[in-house]
Amino acid sequence: MPRKLPSLNAVKAFEAVVRHGTTVGAAAEIGVTHGAVSRQIQLLEDWIGRPLFKRDTGRLVVTEAGMSYAQIAGRAFDMLHDGTEAVLEVSDRVVRVTTTSSFASEWLMPRLADFRARHPQIEIWMEEGKEISNPRSGGCDLAIRMGTGDWPGVCATPLMSDRLFPVCTPEIAATLTDPERLGEVPLLHDDDPQAQWSRWLSQAGVSMDARRAKRFERGARFASSSLLLRAAAAGQGVALARARMAESWLASGRLVRPFAKEVDLGHAYWLVTRQGTEPRRPLRLFLGWLKQQAGAAASGGSGPSE
Repeated sequence: MPRKLPSLNAVKAFEAVVRHGTTVGAAAEIGVTHGAVSRQIQLLEDWIGRPLFKRDTGRLVVTEAGMSYAQIAGRAFDMLHDGTEAVLEVSDRVVRVTTTSSFASEWLMPRLADFRARHPQIEIWMEEGKEISNPRSGGCDLAIRMGTGDWPGVCATPLMSDRLFPVCTPEIAATLTDPERLGEVPLLHDDDPQAQWSRWLSQAGVSMDARRAKRFERGARFASSSLLLRAAAAGQGVALARARMAESWLASGRLVRPFAKEVDLGHAYWLVTRQGTEPRRPLRLFLGWLKQQAGAAASGGSGPSE
C-alpha cells in the first residue's frame, strides 16, 4: 500500500514552528521567509483537514492535536537524520560543533591541536551560535552552551563551572592598591547579566551609594567575552572576566589579576547532545576529550598578581 503522507516541507516547517514557538525562528532555521513558513503550515492544515494552531491576535498557539503531531514528526525526523548519517562517510570522521565565538576562540581553539594529535582521523567542524537548539534540528552533533542546563528536548551534561574576577594590563594594575580605586579607572562591561560588576563589587566589600553605583555602571560595553578581553589587553580599562575565557591572556602576561577576590559565575558550561540517541564514536571521543581538558584547566590556572 502506498504511504499517505503530506508534503515533507510542510511537516518540517510545522515541526520547526512548534519547537521555536514562532514562524520567525522556524524560518531562520530552515532558510526561508516567515511568510513561506506560514504558507506551508496552511497547506499542512488543509491537507490534514483540521487546525494545528489557534490564531490568537496574531500569535500561533499550538492545539493539542498539533502538539501530538509535532512530537510524532520530531521523532520521525530524528530517525531520518540518524539513518542518513549512518550511510554517509562523513559520519565516521566528522564532529559538527556549535558554540559561541568567545568560547571557541578563547577556550576551545587553543586546545584543538591536542585533539588532532590524538585523533588525526576525526575532523571538527565548528559553527557559531548562541541560542539553545536541539542538535538534530541544527545539523550539528554537539552544542556547547552556558546556562543552567534545564533545556527541554535535549541531553545536557555539565562540562565545567566558571568564576569572575577583574583583569587589566600590568600598568593599570600597578595603580590599583585596593578595590575602592576601581572607581577611578574605566570599567569595561559584558552584556551578560550574570557577569556584571555589581556582583563582584558587592562581594569585594566596596562601599556603594547611589552616586558611586552610577559611576561604576559607566564604561564601554561589549557583546562577547572575547571582545571584552581584547579591550582590556589594549589598555582601555579593567574588565570583569570569566576565568575560563581569560586563561591564555593571563598565561601570556598581557592581562593580570589586580585583586585575589573572585565570585562564582552561577552558570556552567554544558555539552548539549540529542536526547535518547547513543553518540557516534567520533562524538564520544570528542566528549571525553572535552571533559579531560576541562578537568586539567580546573586544576591549573593563573593566580592574582600581588
